[in-house]
Amino acid sequence: MSAIAGIVRFDGTAIDPRAIERMLAAMAPRGPDGAHGIVLDSVGIGHALMRVNVEDWHEAQPIADDGLLLAADLRLDNRDALATELGIDAAGMADSAILFAAYRRWGADCVDRLLGDFAFALIDPAARTLLLARDPLGQRGVYWHRGDDFLAFASEPKGLWAVDGVPRRLSEAAMGKRLLSPVDPGPETTLFEGIESLPGGATLQLAAGGQVVVERYWVPHAAAGHVGHDDAYYVETYRRIMAEAVECRVRRTLRPPALLFSGGFDSGSIAAIAGPIVAAQGRRIVAVCSALAEGDTRPVRSARAAASAFADRDGIDLRWFVRRDETVLDNIETLFAGADDCAGISHVRPHLFAMAASSGARLVMDGHGGDYTVNPRDAWALGRVLRRGELRRFVREFRLRMRTTGQGVVRTVRNDVLGALLPLRLIAWQQAARRRFLPAWRLRAITPALARELMTTGGVDAGRLRQPMPVHARWKALRRHRLHRITCAAPAMTNLAGRYGMDLTRPFHDRRVVEFALAIPARLIFRDGRDRYLARTALADLLPARLLASGPGNDAEEPDFFRMAATVVPDALRSLRADDRAGRLARIIDFDRIADEVANINEARMSDHRALYRATFGIALARFILWFERHNDGAASAGQDQEP
Repeated sequence: MSAIAGIVRFDGTAIDPRAIERMLAAMAPRGPDGAHGIVLDSVGIGHALMRVNVEDWHEAQPIADDGLLLAADLRLDNRDALATELGIDAAGMADSAILFAAYRRWGADCVDRLLGDFAFALIDPAARTLLLARDPLGQRGVYWHRGDDFLAFASEPKGLWAVDGVPRRLSEAAMGKRLLSPVDPGPETTLFEGIESLPGGATLQLAAGGQVVVERYWVPHAAAGHVGHDDAYYVETYRRIMAEAVECRVRRTLRPPALLFSGGFDSGSIAAIAGPIVAAQGRRIVAVCSALAEGDTRPVRSARAAASAFADRDGIDLRWFVRRDETVLDNIETLFAGADDCAGISHVRPHLFAMAASSGARLVMDGHGGDYTVNPRDAWALGRVLRRGELRRFVREFRLRMRTTGQGVVRTVRNDVLGALLPLRLIAWQQAARRRFLPAWRLRAITPALARELMTTGGVDAGRLRQPMPVHARWKALRRHRLHRITCAAPAMTNLAGRYGMDLTRPFHDRRVVEFALAIPARLIFRDGRDRYLARTALADLLPARLLASGPGNDAEEPDFFRMAATVVPDALRSLRADDRAGRLARIIDFDRIADEVANINEARMSDHRALYRATFGIALARFILWFERHNDGAASAGQDQEP
């Protein structure tokens, strides 16, 4: 991971050379190996380098050649294939140099030929035009702001705030939508007014007159070549594509990589594939795992047993994070500053990133995305067999499902069959009945006035808010919709990893994996009474026997979340109410709703877990608002344009 930044003025005014320096300095953790900029009258571009892979030793960015300027944050997986097609020798070439050659051959269409994680900017100084591009699933990020007479871009919002004229204001609409959790992504891609995140699989083209056009070059889809094959093809292809997606991330790293690890199918598959590759290099992958303490037998799903099954594997250095007295609100401002976002409410992620970084790793992976790509845990998969009319198979699968889960007939019908046979509208009605027909938005920590405003004029459909059970789509349509949401998301976790001097990459968000995943037939999603059948079969010789025999569900990354949050939310709520003397928070956050959510909560009730999570996020967002405005005021009073 590196950083890119730049400014294009379409009024012809010259740019202060120090502006690019300030932008790169604001993103300094991404550039431990040097930062350079080029300013040519009304355009400027910069690059801050973090060497992760062997080819990064050849990087010398920005590239200025043939009247063009290029700055790129990328890992190019098909560099050799591209070099062959371009008729050049890739030996000794940086990935950015190959990208530059690809652009000169194919123009903006080159983006659809690239495999890997990337965000890049290419400027034509004479024409004062700009091309920005982001990889299909948005693993690298680029933010932009269009002012009256300029466009600025940077890998993180804090880079943009170093530019005069870029606003430093929170968007109440964006914060309200974050609280409401609408199913459909809206036009707001960040929490800040005037700052947008370029979607994954998209390009932005700036014309000389300042016109901006954002277009998609890729959307989640099944590759035609993967459709309509027999079972043997999908088993072999699963293994080949997953091996490619993992190997291309670890085979050229300058330092041993790290993995946020749980021992489940997603991170476990990565570990099983990466371990031997790294071991052959004489190194070990640092696998950091969050779990309960050894001997803690609370009835929550902890990853300790599953992760321990990998402890004796070659190439795996297993390390543990066990919560002591840390809480989700401890040093939460560090998370805000790193992510430039109220990036969830994980107290575990910063600790895992810190552990990975302390090992010397500059690359960190996680298993995020497996559940909605090649390792899906589709709800009601058993009932889907019956829905397709496969009665004989259904009877067999029903018996096997009871055996693998230990559940009786009634619970198996209720949990694994019934939802597949009911119309989605009826499932939505059931969800409404469970909340006593209270509108879904009333369970959120948003003030009624702001909620109604967003549902009236802000483009939020009150009938399409996230529910405990999906009611807008199921199975492949649900997975495709979630992938679309991923492409629209700002790279908050990528930014946070960058704060720790690491590149976060997700093998399951690889374009090759997604295009294969959406072609997998339903018959291979669920079989022999188990989900993740394809992974169990394709990786049977790599995964531990314990994992292969495991039942449904995932282990929790934060197994102690309920008790931890229950101890801090009430006091935090009282403190926020006392600090909100001007009523700024009360215009957005419904403190009474939060108080109701956490009153008389019971760890044994799953609905109370969801209520506590919503309440905790409301508290975190309130803290984010105070943090942003406090630092914003400090920057303004100092007369400086630095990150808040």
